[in-house]
Amino acid sequence: MPKITSVEPQQRNPKRFNIFLDGKFAFGADADLVVNRRLVVGKIIAPQDLEKILFETEVGKLMERMYRLFSLRARSEQEVRNYLRQLSFKRKTKGQEEISGIAVDMLINNLKNKAMLNDLEFARSWVESRKKKKGKRLIKQELIQKGINKEIIEEILNDSNHLNRVDEQKVAENLIEKKMKIWKNLSSLEFKKKAYDFLMRRGFDWEIVRYVIENILKKV
Repeated sequence: MPKITSVEPQQRNPKRFNIFLDGKFAFGADADLVVNRRLVVGKIIAPQDLEKILFETEVGKLMERMYRLFSLRARSEQEVRNYLRQLSFKRKTKGQEEISGIAVDMLINNLKNKAMLNDLEFARSWVESRKKKKGKRLIKQELIQKGINKEIIEEILNDSNHLNRVDEQKVAENLIEKKMKIWKNLSSLEFKKKAYDFLMRRGFDWEIVRYVIENILKKV
């Protein structure tokens, strides 16, 4: 059975290590894998364990991609799965080994265990970042596109701490007031049409749109 003869940090990435078996390079591993599997010089690795380790090294490499991906913004589980599906397809077109479903599931579990992947928290953050620019209807559509469970969406959108009718009205009013300078020379009819179209595209319910526009027209 092969024996670990050297464990050397990689030059480009000190957090990853080159593992040598019987004097020959075998695979790269991240620090977590080295610790968890006790990959130390002198350790003898059984063939079945080597197969598991080699599989785990794939997940480790994918985790590095995830760290870079999540550094840009949080992701939903569906977004991660779609990203991995596209990555696997690119590998296939280059004649490389595809990412197995088992590897994807292990990666998803790792992300959840590290509290990096949580659809409920993702949905809350998404609503908070969108509610000052868009209405509830459009935000709901975006969350559905992100693959968020319908129960989670309803829980977040029905929570008055995150989004309520008064907040939506204020947001809609602010958006229209910013447009007043551009639309100041329009007739009342033209203004109403543009305002209605604009707010409906932003995802506000018809009742809110009507209320806001009528109030603004009273002030003009």
